[in-house]
Amino acid sequence: MSKLLALVGLIFLAVNLQAQTPHSVEGFNKRGLQRYAQGDYDGAIADFTQAIERSSRLGDNPPHNNWSGAETALTVPASDNGVRVLDPRTAVAYTNRGIARLAKGDADGALLDFDQAVSISPRLAQAYNGRGCAHRTKKDYAAALADFDRAIRLEPTNAEAYDNRGNVRRDQGELTAALKDYDRAIELAPHNAQFYDNRGQARRDADDLAGANADFTRAISLNPQLARPFCGRGLVLFAKGEFARAIADFDRALSLDSGLAEAYLGRGLTRLQLGRQAEADQDLRRAFELDPSLRSAVEARIQALNERR
Repeated sequence: MSKLLALVGLIFLAVNLQAQTPHSVEGFNKRGLQRYAQGDYDGAIADFTQAIERSSRLGDNPPHNNWSGAETALTVPASDNGVRVLDPRTAVAYTNRGIARLAKGDADGALLDFDQAVSISPRLAQAYNGRGCAHRTKKDYAAALADFDRAIRLEPTNAEAYDNRGNVRRDQGELTAALKDYDRAIELAPHNAQFYDNRGQARRDADDLAGANADFTRAISLNPQLARPFCGRGLVLFAKGEFARAIADFDRALSLDSGLAEAYLGRGLTRLQLGRQAEADQDLRRAFELDPSLRSAVEARIQALNERR
């Protein structure tokens, strides 16, 4: 059964500065954060672009001494009007725009933004963290690991960087190393449901069903609006032969995210196991429509279940 890529959650950066007018750098950045949280990625990108333009103008927003990044001026590419960057807040805006672009599926655009951010502020850990996520999206795992390593060196308590590095290591089948990263992420942020979900996925990959079940249940208790932990627990229950409980979890997952292909797959396989052929066929068709790669991963299992019946 194929593995779902873990959702990436990035902490947006904010600079504690004085001006907060609607047309200030901070105002556009703040509104961009709000639009991103609402799922309005285009609006967020537009606001972060405004923040970039305003913080890049000569003499418009002079550097502030409370910023930890580099404060030297540099020339940005012609695509950004060839202006000279004087304000390191521009790195924050580039980072945020990169995150929004990545959320839209524009990994190439996100990489350009993260590159700009680290050029302006080479010690901005979150820019490396974001760039690592973009590299992972493009399956450039070596580059992703290098960026997450750098983020961790710069900010050893960055829980998300550990979690993201664990995701890459899991992608590569390095489950022992991945679990160590997830353990550290959870140690640093013990109330983050996503971290427990990611560790549960890795534990399920390692056939640690009890550990996976505990992690998924913990994730659900922390955030019952996340679909993936219900799906993950459903797959564990399916593997344990607890089919009624598995279907209940798949139903809940799909009520929260109707586009979760693995939940349709899990429910389809469970219904097939119970002899509910028509319902199983409907679920499996939907799973393969959403993620065609699932078909080759489970065809042999589906055939075996059909033959057994």
